[in-house]
Amino acid sequence: MARGGEDGSATVLLAAVLGVAVLLASTALAAAGHRVLAERAAAAADAAATGAAATAIGLVPGAPCAVASRVAGANGATLDACDVAATTARVRVRIGSGPFAPSAVAVAGPAGDPSEHYVYGVPVGPRSPMSRSTRTRSWTGPTSTIDQGDTCQARRSS
Repeated sequence: MARGGEDGSATVLLAAVLGVAVLLASTALAAAGHRVLAERAAAAADAAATGAAATAIGLVPGAPCAVASRVAGANGATLDACDVAATTARVRVRIGSGPFAPSAVAVAGPAGDPSEHYVYGVPVGPRSPMSRSTRTRSWTGPTSTIDQGDTCQARRSS
């Protein structure tokens, strides 16, 4: 038995709640899709810049920007800009079209010989003048000839 004017109010409320839920879910899916495309653009930019730099130093035949364009296209992106100075390449790629198309910029080139050593972009100062074996023997545990700092630095520079 219905009470004074409440017929169907639960249906209207349920429809409103479901509408808001669908709107939130579709917004979240669109944002996740855009993030995936942004990551793909970053990967394509890295690959294109590496290809252009490899061409600039003579490892790959061809023109640096032409190679960057081919590599970007192979990764589903479009090369927007390419600038090669000496052996360093800077590229900008875009995936898709329109005002919300994700783009990315990457720079690649041979590592220089800086006066300071860097770990993940942070200067760590000069290397220790002691030999590696002297530094590892000062610890009272098992003897090791591997210094983690040198190992990480060697992996970063290769």
